[in-house]
Amino acid sequence: MRLVLEIENGSRVGADEAFALAAKLKLRGVLLPLPALATEPGELTEADTVRLRQAASDAGVTIAGLTGVMAGAAHRLAGGDTSRAAALARLQTTVRLCTELGARLMCFELPAWETLRGRLRPEQARMLAAEVLRRCGPLAESRRVTLCVSGGEAAPAEKFVRKMDHPNVRLACDGAALKQLAQPIRDVRLVRARPGDNPKLLGRLLSVLGYDHWLSLRFGDDETNVAAAQMWLKEFRSAGGLAARE
Repeated sequence: MRLVLEIENGSRVGADEAFALAAKLKLRGVLLPLPALATEPGELTEADTVRLRQAASDAGVTIAGLTGVMAGAAHRLAGGDTSRAAALARLQTTVRLCTELGARLMCFELPAWETLRGRLRPEQARMLAAEVLRRCGPLAESRRVTLCVSGGEAAPAEKFVRKMDHPNVRLACDGAALKQLAQPIRDVRLVRARPGDNPKLLGRLLSVLGYDHWLSLRFGDDETNVAAAQMWLKEFRSAGGLAARE
């Protein structure tokens, strides 16, 4: 299992601070919120990506992925032709950015289907969004980047991912939602936890499931107590939640 630190969008924890915090917690990677780095993925220059990679390397960690990659733009996934083309371009640019950063995950929230395009039915919205993600799939696969989608309810998001049926479009969900899913090992690539979650329960659940993908410990401004995080990790490890690939 690959355990990483995830900095939540809106947190005042910057990239350099996140790298140092991950190193202190003996975690090997960090998930960074894209909106904290740039409004659009194409705004980051080569110099920016080199600096970020070097800063992570200097701290002894890697940039595991980017979160919030469709923040403020998720509705474009089911918009008109121009909007969907813009959504696809944003996703493809972010995949390339992940490659430049050495990242393997790019995460985003699915839109609330019933709120899109006026009278467009939710099923129609899902079909339009799925087509955009399928078109992004080959590039993501060639770059070894996994798109991790999440939604308000885990089960509908899992159904959406299963219909996609692409190895590089998978699910991100909170640990508490795993029991709601039909096939979490098949469909989930990122499980999210917070220091307030019960580490032993989560560790035992992941061990029983045989989960062997990514797990993030999420931090916001009110959760940056290193001692509390260290205790959480200690208890999680004692419950058998981590395997050799940590």
